[in-house]
Amino acid sequence: MSQTPPALRLTNLLLAPGTRTRRDPDAVFDRIFTEVSRGHAPLSAEHAADVEHLRPALRAFADFPGLSPFGWMAGQELVRTRVRNRVVVGDLRVRHPEIADQPVEAPVFVVGMPRTGTTLTYNLLSRSPAHRGPKLWEMTHLGLAVDAGTEAALIRRTRRKFAIVSRLSPTWDTIHPLYAAAEEEDTFIRAHSELHSSAVPMPDYLERLESIDLRTDYRFLRDTLQVLSYGRPARRWVLKHPANLFHMSAIRDVFPDARFVWTHRAPEVALASLCSLAESARWMHLHPAAVDLAAIGRSWLSIMSRGVSRALAQRAELGPDVVLDLPYSRLTGDPGASLPELFERLGARWGAIDEANLAAAREAPKQRSPHRYTLERFGLERDEVRAAFADYVALLPTLPK
Repeated sequence: MSQTPPALRLTNLLLAPGTRTRRDPDAVFDRIFTEVSRGHAPLSAEHAADVEHLRPALRAFADFPGLSPFGWMAGQELVRTRVRNRVVVGDLRVRHPEIADQPVEAPVFVVGMPRTGTTLTYNLLSRSPAHRGPKLWEMTHLGLAVDAGTEAALIRRTRRKFAIVSRLSPTWDTIHPLYAAAEEEDTFIRAHSELHSSAVPMPDYLERLESIDLRTDYRFLRDTLQVLSYGRPARRWVLKHPANLFHMSAIRDVFPDARFVWTHRAPEVALASLCSLAESARWMHLHPAAVDLAAIGRSWLSIMSRGVSRALAQRAELGPDVVLDLPYSRLTGDPGASLPELFERLGARWGAIDEANLAAAREAPKQRSPHRYTLERFGLERDEVRAAFADYVALLPTLPK
């Protein structure tokens, strides 16, 4: 059944004239780069080359036959925001070289497939008094510290910007609600993520991700965290994004004292949820006839099983003191014990504020519609998924109960 609300149909009608530029996505990419860079310090050769890797992602949007006018606008916005991030941060660091002296010590990366408890874990860690995570409004408007009035205005602008997602997708708020003033995933800062292919298939971009040095992207994340630390109270950074799971070694190279919290759950549950998110994204970005549920299932089974295999190898190399395991059953079955224990292993203090945050986090899902999904909707079977994740499935029984 189509998930195309009237607001999305009207949006596509209004944006239709702009789709003529799809004929030459490389020219569009170059124009975006030039426009965003104007008036700022030029990007370093390293960062210019790194955002260049987004070019095949924009081509994937332009070349996909079923792309909608909104989808084409979104593809351009993906490039524009990531180039703008590099330009703004680079310019600030030129004008304020002391930013480079800001420490980013022992950051915590919450990693794991969707629906494994990453959000609960991230929220509890990032909202602890000595910690912080990047907020959606901060990542949308990267810059130095601002006064309370300016912050409130930027939060309102960010809320309006992302409200369009709620209007154009009837399911997005159930799957991944976006709150301007809350902590969000670091993909809003960095250029690259396998999850960019949620909107349209982009095999060339995914192939490139397997060969390029993603440490450049994570060095930019470090640079941005230094900008967001400058002139603000010093706190320990906590980050989250599902695809960070695949790149723990690159992250550790950039952040030598980083720790990872890997949340675990049966892969068939996690994969079904991710396919559901991709389905919602494709209803927004594609014409209805182009939404192929079985293709979504095949694509994400491949992406996630290969990524988790790489993560298992990295986990073995990094060791149990660097990668801390947190099974979903422990997290949800006894969070009052498992979370304080996790804090202790990370060298953090669990206190009354954390207890209150946990109570609020456990209450929040009751206020939203449940997110329902099945493997069968995407042409997948449980045994097929477990076979693709065989090594990971073998790990699960060995984790702490």
